[in-house]
Formats: sequence, C-alpha cells, structure tokens
Amino acid sequence: MNEQKIDYLQWRNHLSDFTSADMRIGTDIMLIREGFGDLKDRPFKADVTTCIIYLQGSVRFRLNMKEFHAQAPCFVILPCDTIIETLDTSEDTISRIVVMSREFTDSLFSAQQSTFHLLMDVIANPVINLATEETAIISYYSMLKNLVCRSNTPYRLEAARHLTLALFYSFTSLKHSNNPTAGKRERKDEIYDQFIELLQQNYKRERELSFYADRMCITTKYLSKAVKDATGRSASDWIEEYVVTESKALLYSTNQTIQQIATELHFESQSLFGKYFKRVTGISPRQYRSGIIARGTSD
Repeated sequence: MNEQKIDYLQWRNHLSDFTSADMRIGTDIMLIREGFGDLKDRPFKADVTTCIIYLQGSVRFRLNMKEFHAQAPCFVILPCDTIIETLDTSEDTISRIVVMSREFTDSLFSAQQSTFHLLMDVIANPVINLATEETAIISYYSMLKNLVCRSNTPYRLEAARHLTLALFYSFTSLKHSNNPTAGKRERKDEIYDQFIELLQQNYKRERELSFYADRMCITTKYLSKAVKDATGRSASDWIEEYVVTESKALLYSTNQTIQQIATELHFESQSLFGKYFKRVTGISPRQYRSGIIARGTSD
C-alpha cells in the first residue's frame, strides 16, 4: 500500500503552496487568501488554529460533533486539536484567513494561564456574527498583515501575540453581547449540556452509559430519556458518534496505525476496535482508510 499523504500534519512542508514568505512569521502565524488544505466532507484534526473572516458566502460545519452555520459577515475560529468536519460551503465564499501554529497558540493559552477560559469560550461557540463589528475584525487582519509584512520589525512575533490575544478577548466579548443570557432552560437541556461536557472529556476512555449517569448522580434511564427528549437521539448514540468520529479523524488526519489508534481510544485490542467501528459505520477501519487513499489518488 502506498504511503498516505497527511496534508493537515505535513503543512510545514508545503508552506509555499499556501502563502508567500512575506505573509508569515516563520511557521508561527500565516496569512492566506483562500483555503488551507482540502476540507473534504469527512472529519479531521489539524495541529493549527484557523481564524476565518467570512466577507461573503456561508458554510456549515461541525466542531467536536456540534453543528454550526456561519453566514457572512462573520468570524469563525477553529481551535487546534478539535475535530472539524465541513458539511457545505457556498460557491460565492470570500474570506480572509489567519493560521496559527500549535506553538503560537500554546504561548497564548494553557490550563495554567488566566487566558485559558478564552479558548474554552471559543470551542463552545466558534462563530460570531459581525453585522455590527465587521470593521473592528477587518482592522485586526489589516494590522496583523502590516506587522507580518515588515520582516525587519523588532519584536514582531511578540507584537503578533499581543494583537491576537486582544482578538480573542474581543471575540469572547462579542459572543456574550450577541448572545444575552436567555430565560431559565429546561432540565432536559441542562442534563444534555452536562452529559456532552462529560462526554467530551471522557469518551476516549469511557463508553458505558452508566459511567456518565453515575458522574451526574442520576439513573441511566433518566439520563437516556432526558438526552432523547433534548436531541431526538439516545445518549448511547452520542457516545458512539464521539468515538467513531474521533476514529475517523485519526484515520484521516494522522499516519498512526490502526493498532495505535485502538490503543489511543483505550480498546483492549485492535480486533475489538475494528468490530466497534464496523458495527457503527458498516465498514472496517482499514476499509475506511483505504477509501480515503483511493479518493485522494483519483482527485
């Protein structure tokens, strides 16, 4: 079998395909015109954070299995290591894109820093409507572009960090002003939110519904009914989707072996992982990866 090309993890080897030297600071921060890799209709994980200003058009996508719709003018942030799946993009899309390396964003956010909550806010809601704030966001892009282009400017990377951190603060502020606190939510919605938060933290290790019910101090029956009433899907379906979508992202976005993926997802063996994946998707992990390679070859 030919070695698979992993565009999202080998982007440093193809920088010139995306952006010229005067539009980036090393591999830390890059400005590109349109697109970054081939965002096909399958889940993937990237080791970069992508900020997109949509000036025209629209896109539907999933971030960590939650669906969002972005309609221009709007601003979208896709954080590093989240699972991303593009569902639909209009043909008239015009955008401005900033790509930040893992190292760059790690210098802005960590669990030990007071800024970590900014990143959590973005993951919870990565789309901000810019109907009244478009000028401010475009100004950020223009200032960053001016900074990046001046290769002889001292402290260029530090200035980019401060400018970008200000952007994230503005993003969070806009999110709260555009989404004022609604009235009291129904109990089923609160249970679903709590369940999904636990699921996002534990799905790689815990696939039994009883684990989540115990952590929430409710019965599995009550949890199942609340999630079904809130979403139309069972809690078990959500667990399976998280596990399988992560599996698909790893099969597509990394060159890990199937055994390595099974180990990362804490299956006791590659065989058990394969049976789980096939039961949910109808095909084996190997068939899924082979289909990706075949499609890539024919593109």
